[in-house]
Amino acid sequence: MTMTTNRAVGTAADTASDDIFWSLKTVRQKTGLSSATIYRYMARDLFPPRRKLGPNRVGWLASEVKAWSENRPELGR
Repeated sequence: MTMTTNRAVGTAADTASDDIFWSLKTVRQKTGLSSATIYRYMARDLFPPRRKLGPNRVGWLASEVKAWSENRPELGR
């Protein structure tokens, strides 16, 4: 018995499966936030959650951090 799926190529599910994990260092570089601010935002559910990758390793999905960054409001000057 074979199973088929009707997913179109290029869907969000495809993108998520091709996603990469960013380390805290990379997240800091990409967002300009400090480690303390990232963890503070996570505690308030204002930043994407980290994922446990191994016993001593965590990472953030790049697509989630990018989406968070793109949806941040512009601050007035």
